[in-house]
Parts: sequence; structure tokens; C-alpha cells
Amino acid sequence: MFYKGLLKVRKSALPLAMATMMIAGTYVAASATTAAASTSASSASGVWPGVGKICEPGPGGASSVRGVGKKTINIAVFNDASNTIIPGLEVEFPQQAKAFADWCNAAGGINGRKIVIDNRDAALFNAAQQATAACQSDFMAVGGGMALDQPSVPIREKCGLGQISGYVVSNASVEATDQVDPTGINIDSVTSGWFGALAKAYPKAVKAAGMGAEDSPSILQSETKYEFAAEAQGWSVVDFPEPPTTVENWAPYVEQYQQKGAQALWPADSGNFTPFAQAMTTAGYHPSFILLGVQFANSQTQQAVAANPSLPPVYVETQWWPLPMASQNPSTEELVTTMHKYAKGDTIDFDDEEGAEAWLLWAKSASACGASLTVTCVLNHAVTNKDWDAGGIQAPVANLTLSNENPQPTPCFAILQLTTKAIVYDKKLTSPTKSIWNCNPKNVVHLTAAQNAQINSL
Repeated sequence: MFYKGLLKVRKSALPLAMATMMIAGTYVAASATTAAASTSASSASGVWPGVGKICEPGPGGASSVRGVGKKTINIAVFNDASNTIIPGLEVEFPQQAKAFADWCNAAGGINGRKIVIDNRDAALFNAAQQATAACQSDFMAVGGGMALDQPSVPIREKCGLGQISGYVVSNASVEATDQVDPTGINIDSVTSGWFGALAKAYPKAVKAAGMGAEDSPSILQSETKYEFAAEAQGWSVVDFPEPPTTVENWAPYVEQYQQKGAQALWPADSGNFTPFAQAMTTAGYHPSFILLGVQFANSQTQQAVAANPSLPPVYVETQWWPLPMASQNPSTEELVTTMHKYAKGDTIDFDDEEGAEAWLLWAKSASACGASLTVTCVLNHAVTNKDWDAGGIQAPVANLTLSNENPQPTPCFAILQLTTKAIVYDKKLTSPTKSIWNCNPKNVVHLTAAQNAQINSL
């Protein structure tokens, strides 16, 4: 993906009834009503558009594998939803997992075994404890993630808890064993073409850039990679603050960016953009543009932009099919339909897409194993997929591989703009080469040994 590996500190809301996207000068509206009405025959047949038949009846069978019963499969879904600092963080992961499990079980499950979801909520600071709990009774971990995931890795590896991740953050998690990440992330390569696209559009502004990261090893490692990648794409970073993960007052950091003369901004804020936007308005800070991670592609951020009209252009990078364009991609539309049917009332955002890409890969691979379901079999089947895109939900990854065998991320990305009225696909800025994506190989930056040494020391 990359995957932006940030602490995804927000409880985002993207009700499709409110979302609108402008594409090539045309507004395309996706509503909850139309999405719910878009019925899919695949729900009963176990066929997912663009992926194939992944769930079906079968005999099940006795098994000595942990978490695999005669008629059930227990799966861990990691998240941080119950934390008190950012309540609801990653709550979409267990919501989407339950919806997918209901969809799959309605079609017969995995060769007759029904999926049982075990919600492993780390509440930010209990990653190790939740990994330990999963090691007692779960077959694998699928479609989840923990913002501070580093402590969980040795525990999961020691007990052989295989994982097809929703997202990973720390270097330890990125290169963990018994794992396939559907985005192809590794520790040496960073998809970062959006920095290059903004450098072309704002060549002077990027010579004075502000970046930053919350003061946690998992987050600092990820964001330092982006600092190096941005510099390789033409940015010059003049300020890189490291606020605490519990920061509530963004005014001092906004003032610091302003004093350093930062004109291109990839903020240290990786959560709720509203306080940051308000602090910019109060300070009268007007850089040339703001670039945000995909977690900000939601109505909350768009409303913050609308409430602060003095902000400069606000862009968001993405490697997931924009949800307001769901009707233009059958796999994404199936996800929306499934969520409306089995998770009524839950908001739908890119976390659901992250979870879905992992679940689709897992289900396809687990089904191929037949009755003899093992972690090794699932992972071995997962890495045989070429040009994996979950039917179009994510940007395509040429070759999947185990996380400890140097996977390669997709070079593909798209750029959205958050205006005062809409979330807009910026075709001109993206300059697509494949579907809606810019897939230029130069979008991937390869880090040096010295840069990796610095990252590992954080």
C-alpha cells in the first residue's frame, strides 16, 4: 500500500446517504437507500464479485487444529474500540467481520464450518493480552489491527497464530511470521506517489514542508518512513513535531508549523481533524495545501473543512476504492450491501474496506483447503494470488507473499479533495494510469540501510 500505518485515531462516519463525489465534472451520489436496494444474488450463493465462490456448504469434520471444530472456526479480530482516549477506534473491524461472517455463514460457511467471531479488543494498551487470549482458542486473526501492535508480535508468533491482517503498524508487525498482509507492505519500501503528485502541483510549497507523528514507537517508525519517502519525492521537511498520543490542544503545534514557515502540510494529527482545523483558523495559518492520510476520507473531516473555509486545499490519499463511487465497482457495492443487511446502523468507511480485503483473501484461501484446514494451508493459498485487489476494493498488488519474505507493495494510489461541499476524486492530480489509480512504479520509494537503522532505533 502502502498502508499509512498511523494511529488511526478517529471514530469516522461516512454514511453513504450523505456522501457525494465529483468525477470528471459530474456529481455521483451514493445513498443509503439506493445501496440497500442494490440486491445481490451472491449473498445466497457465496460468490463475491471479482473474487469468486468463497463460501459454501460442506461436511466440516473433526479437527485437532486450535480454533477449528467440526462445524465452527473461531477467528480473532483485533481492534482498540473500548479505549477511553479515542473511544470507538477501529470499531469497524469487528462490525465488518461480523457482517462478513453472517454473509458467509448464510451461504454455508467455509466448507460447512460456520465462522465464529472473537472480538479481541486491546483498548490501545493491551495488545499483548489480547494476543495471548487469541492464542488460547482462535484459529487465526483476520481483518483487524491494533494501533500499538508491537507488543503482540512475539506472542502471536510463538503460538503460531496465523494472521491475514487488516492493517499493521510497527516494523515488528510489518515483517512478522505466519502472516500475509493483503497490501504487500514491507519495511524497506513505501508507496508514496501522492507526495510526488503534490510536488508537481506545488513545487515551491513542498520545499518547506511540515510533517510529524505521535510519540509512540509504532507511530514514529511509520511516519518517519513517510518523511524519508516525501523527501525522495521532492519535499524538504522543515518541521517534524512529536506530540503525545493524548494531545487535545493542537494550537501549539499549529503555531510551530506556522513559525517554521511550513507551506506543505502532512500534519502530525492522525485522528480527528476538526480541532486541528479550528486551531489553524484561530492562528490565521494559511499554508499552500494540506495532505492527509486515507483515514480522513470521511464526512467528519469534510464538515471540518466546510466549517473552516479559510483552509487551503485539503487532499486525501487513498489506496481503497472511494465509497461514494461504490456503484462503479461491484465488489465495493457488495460490501456496502452486506453491511446494510447484516450491520444495520453501522457507518461504513475505509476500515470496512481494509477488513473486507483481508476477509475475502482469507475466505478464498480457507475454502481452497477443504476439510483439512490449517494455518499453513491458508497462508500458502493466500500467497498464490496475483494482482490481488479484493475484486476492486483495493488498489492491485502484483504478488502476495508472507510478510517475512519481503513482499512488495502496490505502487497504485488516488487522490481525493475535501471541499466545503463534497469529497472529490481529483483525476487531474491523480493522473491515473489504470482505472482510477496512478500505478507508476516510481511511486514506491526504497529506503536505504541507514534510514532503516534510524527507524529501528525509534
